[in-house]
Order: sequence, then structure tokens, then C-alpha cells
Amino acid sequence: MDITWVGHAAFRVRNSQAQLFMDPFDSSLGIKIPTALATADLVTTSNLSKEHGYISAITGSPAPVVLSQPGEYEISGLNLKGIRTKKGNEESEQEDWNTIFTLEMDGVSVCHLGNPGGRLTGKQIEELSSPQVLILPVGSKDGISSLDAVDLVNNISPKIIIPMMYAHEGNKSDLGPLSTFLQEVGLAKPEPVNRVTITKTSLPEEPTLVILTPAAN
Repeated sequence: MDITWVGHAAFRVRNSQAQLFMDPFDSSLGIKIPTALATADLVTTSNLSKEHGYISAITGSPAPVVLSQPGEYEISGLNLKGIRTKKGNEESEQEDWNTIFTLEMDGVSVCHLGNPGGRLTGKQIEELSSPQVLILPVGSKDGISSLDAVDLVNNISPKIIIPMMYAHEGNKSDLGPLSTFLQEVGLAKPEPVNRVTITKTSLPEEPTLVILTPAAN
């Protein structure tokens, strides 16, 4: 599978059978999803805001299936699971919830955390089922802190860690820098790459940090 970071919390994950787009955003964020990445068979959204759930940005023929609710799904040859967490201070409104999505592709499990409003509970971490690839926010001002992100890495022990939701060029969202997380996580910083290709046999033995260059312009 190939994983491309589009920008903010948006990712395109694909293999030869399926294309998945996670957390599409509106151009009001200051960056735009490239046309070449804006098609998919399936779209997941961690919440309904324009920063995470702007589904009209993604097209397909037929139109992509959109998932935003917790549950277990089998679509386009993929097994997915949505896990609901709290996003804001209120519990009664849909917009105040965050949905974590995990998926399995080519025998590799991937977890996109979205933007949880606080530390995950032990039960929620258990529900993630030890994903091998963890995509997590490290600069959110209204979600988990960089220290919380490091805690999650230590609790989950993924093989590959991909940071998202930190300040990067063009993104108008109020986010913290990547450097804070890097100082705390204790892993060697690699050179950024445009995308990462992952197979079951290529997974590293030890937790490895992957820094992706955002594709949005």
C-alpha cells in the first residue's frame, strides 16, 4: 500500500484494488487538495467540520462511499472499524465527537486517530487492536498534546508512526510545531518523503518514524 499525506489530517491510502481518502478539508484552510489525489472509492471523516469532513472535495465514479460513524465495515475489499471518542466539551452534539478509523490493507493494519479531545481510555486503546501503522495528531491545540501523542505511541507500540496535524506551509489552522513531538518521542528524525510504501514483509522490527511532505498546494 502507498500512503500520501495531503496536508492537515488528510491522507490518501491506496493499493491496486482500492483508494481511500481520510479527512478531506475545504480550501478555506489555506491549502487545496490536488486534483490527482481527489478521487477515491471510499472516504472516512473523523468529524463533520470543514477541516476533517469536507466530503464534496472528493469525487469518484461511482461516487465514493462515505463513513463517519462508529461500527465495523467491509467495503471495496477493505475491513474498517470506526471507534467513537470525545472531541470537545459537550457530549450531545455530533460535531463534538471524533471517530478514529482503523483499516486493514494488504495484511497491514493502519489507524488514523483524527482529532481526539483528550487521552484515549484503556478500553479505546484496546479496541484499536494494536495497529502496525499509527497516524496521529501531534500539534492540535484542542485535542491531545504532543506528550499525550508520545504516550499513545508507547502504549500502542506501532511499527510505523506518521505525525499529522502540525503547522506546515500554507495551513491556516492554529497548530503547534512538529519539533515539540520530535523532542519528546525519542526516535531518530528521518528525511521527509513524498509518500511511503508499506508491505507486510517490509514492516520494521522497531518503531520507526516516517515524516511525509504534504502534497497540498
